[in-house]
Amino acid sequence: MQFPPEDVQDLVHQIADLLLSRNETLSVSEGACGGLLSAYLISIPGASRFFDGGRLVYSLRSRLRLSGWNPEHIKSYTGPSEAVAVKFARYLRIEFGSTYVLSETGYAGPSTNVGFDDASITADDAAVGTVYLGITGPNGDKSRTMDTNSSDRAENMQLFAKYCLQFLLDTLKEEA
Repeated sequence: MQFPPEDVQDLVHQIADLLLSRNETLSVSEGACGGLLSAYLISIPGASRFFDGGRLVYSLRSRLRLSGWNPEHIKSYTGPSEAVAVKFARYLRIEFGSTYVLSETGYAGPSTNVGFDDASITADDAAVGTVYLGITGPNGDKSRTMDTNSSDRAENMQLFAKYCLQFLLDTLKEEA
């Protein structure tokens, strides 16, 4: 069994090469990927030279408590979004001190329930297969929304992690 898949290995190697050549570091905040993004990044030997670590903020309670949110932020939380992904990245950058922080939050499936008393979010942009990506780094913040058009939870988790890596690689290349 090959882990990660070959196309993901290629992304990770390109990211590692760029970060190491610039003496930069990375940390990640994960939700819907469930730790898969970190697993992909540490799958290559020497990852500790660029990867500082990650935080898995999966349940609503951990998402809000472990992401530096104050009571006002918690009260106004309406579910995953680009703004939330960027907020997660900003907070983790302060905590870890990494050059870049990559974050994701979204709906892997089978529903859009993110812990609101067993109720799913029904906003127009709340759809299974939607992930919100955020990056913060020396040149500011960036965000992106991606859709897999799939309702398969495992497939979405893998695609979300791959989308994160591609977003990071694109950002690193733009900032070279």
